[in-house]
Amino acid sequence: MLVSLSGVVIVADSHMAMVLPDDISERISAFVAGKRAFPFIEKDELACVMYLYGRSAGVRQESEVAEATGLAQRTAGQMSVEIDGYLNSSAGKLDSEYIRSRYLNRELQLAVEKKNGAGRLAGDPAILSDCFAQHVAFYRQDYFFGLYGPLKEGELTADIRGALLGRMVMVCYNRKSEQELGSHPLIPVYVWFKERLQRQSSNI
Repeated sequence: MLVSLSGVVIVADSHMAMVLPDDISERISAFVAGKRAFPFIEKDELACVMYLYGRSAGVRQESEVAEATGLAQRTAGQMSVEIDGYLNSSAGKLDSEYIRSRYLNRELQLAVEKKNGAGRLAGDPAILSDCFAQHVAFYRQDYFFGLYGPLKEGELTADIRGALLGRMVMVCYNRKSEQELGSHPLIPVYVWFKERLQRQSSNI
């Protein structure tokens, strides 16, 4: 049974994005169009997937924190299964044409379901998860997850407080541990939200 989050189920009130590399949407679009080959993230590049819990209503009660934590653990487990699946599969599953066909099939599915439309494939959570898992498996990289929050006012700058205050965030990096990053794991998330909010305000 899912715990209600101010009338919204936590699963429905979550969001996923790939915040590093910062041009990942353009790279995926170019790959699907046949203008780039796999891998389109370099081995030494930092990749980061972000999961936001309580996007609309925040995570306020202990029961909500427990539910978000449980969801994060299941998500991390599923990502690990996906990476292991690619690691243990034939080399053909990490071939440019095979991966491109998977992305195109997902694009067709989204069009049929009328969820995102063809132009939104690069922001689709299923594609982004697949993209991260494929590159980590291709390079045989280590990876780690970190879960933070609910985030407090003192942990956030004023410009992103509205989007992140009271929320929980999980990140996954293609590195062995937090120590290899050289900065706090949430910094790229903060930058991503700041740039996104700036773009939204400039379009008003």
